[in-house]
Amino acid sequence: MVLDPHRKTLTIELDGKKVVLVPEIIEGYRLHVDGENIASFLSKTPPLQRTMATLEEEGSFGVGDLERASELKNWSASDAGTSDPAEDN
Repeated sequence: MVLDPHRKTLTIELDGKKVVLVPEIIEGYRLHVDGENIASFLSKTPPLQRTMATLEEEGSFGVGDLERASELKNWSASDAGTSDPAEDN
């Protein structure tokens, strides 16, 4: 995995677990829960709907956690990069 320096990494704490959407150089994201990669998505922007479906399927988060994670404003963005697709830079 090669981190894409042009896009932000998004992080949220759910039920004591660190959930991270890590941007990859090939216009995708990896979803990590407590450092373990549980899914990969091809998407230029953070794929929150697929993230929620994956977290729901994973089954270790309650309804309140999933509702909180479903809104982009609740995620912390890294200082590096932007939220724009790399091709726009």
